[in-house]
Amino acid sequence: MKSMIRLLKKRRSGGFTLVEMVVSIALLAILLGGMMLIISPIIRSYNDNSKDYTAENTANCVEEYISRTLRSAQSVSVFMNTNAASLTSDAAYSAEIKRMSDLVVKNNAKNNNSGSGIKTQLYSLHCMSLKFDDGKYRLYDEFVSTDLDGAIDTTKSSAVFSECLYKDLYLVCDFAKPKNGDFGKVTGAKEFREDALDMTVSVYRDSSYSNLVFYGTGITELRAIKGQILAGNQTANYKLSIYPNTPLKFSETADGSRDIYIYYIARSYAV
Repeated sequence: MKSMIRLLKKRRSGGFTLVEMVVSIALLAILLGGMMLIISPIIRSYNDNSKDYTAENTANCVEEYISRTLRSAQSVSVFMNTNAASLTSDAAYSAEIKRMSDLVVKNNAKNNNSGSGIKTQLYSLHCMSLKFDDGKYRLYDEFVSTDLDGAIDTTKSSAVFSECLYKDLYLVCDFAKPKNGDFGKVTGAKEFREDALDMTVSVYRDSSYSNLVFYGTGITELRAIKGQILAGNQTANYKLSIYPNTPLKFSETADGSRDIYIYYIARSYAV
């Protein structure tokens, strides 16, 4: 009995043998491998859910900003599949922007001649853009010149959201007039409504736009335009316009002609 105890003490003091170490490492590797098989799907699911949430949040931020900005606009013109140079070189585009600029001047002059004696600039022409750069769209507020018939100075563009909003996500926006009936049925109205904007936002995981992670569409009521039309004012001035009439799909456009510019007339209600 004493000899056996001495043998055990001697073996214990000598540590593990090489065979025992190899067997232990092999068992540990098997255990870790099994744990990874269980944990990996959980981590992947978490990352996917996080990406989905971020994509939805990005789309909602862009859609909400555009909708809130245009909701009270007096007139809206959306120029799609274009760039800043085309806004001035295309005769139809420049004529529409000048129309809006002239409408601002006319409305302000009418207000200042109302007899109140107070000189104010209640109406102003603005522009925001979705510019395609580095493989993705980003939302900007543009600087509009009040002296050059609505021309914009792209060197003064101001990003609406920080770059981190778009990180690893690729945004595509489409705008259209909703059909009469899609946003309520109006008897005697045109086929396409001019008092509401149909906006679709798609978000992709990759720059090739093949892996769709979020898709949302909705119709925003242009309340000020709707009120003007119901009041019987000229729809030639108070309306929604989309240029060109049948915009190309994103996949049919090329870099350099994918930008979207949205001009709108805002009215200040401050005294």
